[in-house]
Amino acid sequence: MVLTRRLLDYLFILLGVVVLTLLLLPFRSAFTIANVTMIFLLMAIVVAVTRGTLPGLWTAFISFMAINFFFVQPEYTLWVADPREVFDLIVFLAAGAVAVRLGAHARQQTETARLRVHEQAVLYRLTRTFNQLATREDVLNALMEIVREEFAARQVDVLPDAAEAAPSDLAVHYLLLQAGETVYATMRAAFDKPLPQPRIDLLNTGVAQAAMALQRIDLSERARKSRQYEEADNLKTALLHAVSHDLRTPITIIKTSASNLRRLGDALPQTERQEIAETIETEADQLDRLVGNLLDMSRLRAGVLRLSSSLNSLEEVAGDVAARIWQVTKQERIKIAFPDDMPLVEFDYGLLMQALTNLVDNSLRYEPPASLVEIRGDWHAGEALLKVVNHGETIPDDVKAHMMEPFYHGRDGHIGLGLPIARGIIEAHHGALRVEDTPGGGATFVIMLPYKEEAPVEAEDPGG
Repeated sequence: MVLTRRLLDYLFILLGVVVLTLLLLPFRSAFTIANVTMIFLLMAIVVAVTRGTLPGLWTAFISFMAINFFFVQPEYTLWVADPREVFDLIVFLAAGAVAVRLGAHARQQTETARLRVHEQAVLYRLTRTFNQLATREDVLNALMEIVREEFAARQVDVLPDAAEAAPSDLAVHYLLLQAGETVYATMRAAFDKPLPQPRIDLLNTGVAQAAMALQRIDLSERARKSRQYEEADNLKTALLHAVSHDLRTPITIIKTSASNLRRLGDALPQTERQEIAETIETEADQLDRLVGNLLDMSRLRAGVLRLSSSLNSLEEVAGDVAARIWQVTKQERIKIAFPDDMPLVEFDYGLLMQALTNLVDNSLRYEPPASLVEIRGDWHAGEALLKVVNHGETIPDDVKAHMMEPFYHGRDGHIGLGLPIARGIIEAHHGALRVEDTPGGGATFVIMLPYKEEAPVEAEDPGG
């Protein structure tokens, strides 16, 4: 097929020289031999630039023969009467060969530049595509698609997952997707004809980029698993520490109190038995809260927390938390202050109530008996604020930096889980939790929740 196309090119060139000769014959008496040779030389250069060196030389040769036969005296013969015209013909042939070579070189340079631009476009597409992918399957599928589109591959697959063998009439290339010492796969690409070396080099470069993308994904997965193992190990260590100290303390108190009731119950006054029973109940509640916090922290760390959000009132949440504190303490310890135009906010009612309860419990632990913990509401464009104000001691800056970290040991020596759980719940709502100093002493926890400001609804005109 290639040979046939080449022969057709030579025949068309011969036809072109014949046509040009026929066009010039009526004017040969008006043209000098130099004029004629320049016209034929221009044709040879055009052919060399468009078709290549050999077609250009073929054009120069048959032009030389046509000039000699039709335009040099004596006409219609290859004999040259004037020796000076022999020199002209020889110069034409030499100039034609040089011009053809220069024209072919310019064509080659143009083709090389075009190939370089195409290669850069293909490599840019490969780089941009691979940088956006995060799985091995996506990288391999993208590579096979690009090879089909950019290299006109008839069949592309990845070994050893290929379902069928490549056809025997195609030129098959096998390329390793290898980065460093690791071979991730072997790509098999089949083409109608063997690829030229520049195309093979470009294909190898694309496969190398795919291998580096696979290596990046592999390293990222290893790093993620390593972080998971490290976090799991840290969680395990913290849980063991909690079990060894914070869980054992209420268990010991409960066991001791229950043992005293069993051995000395009849000998103890009714008031002491009542106190021991209340101690058991209090420590059991403390144990229940601690175990619940440990489970909640495990859920947050595992990323399995699921929100069931809807439009709710932050003031109602604050009221429910205050009611719970009243039921437990039988004292009024909470003051609530909200503006009249406080908007509704989308959140998970139960989870946000748990977060606010943790913050209030922490604030009550350090609130002076003569004052009240305040829950204040506020809002501005796009953000609703819920503040828990404590009037006790101001928290040092070094404590602020760590008090919301899981398993941080507070000033009382116990691990802190309530604040980290509250922060995790609020961050799951795409909000934030920060702590500020209360003017005059104390700490203020600020919950910031995003909300969408509803556009006002215009009333319909009754008149239509």
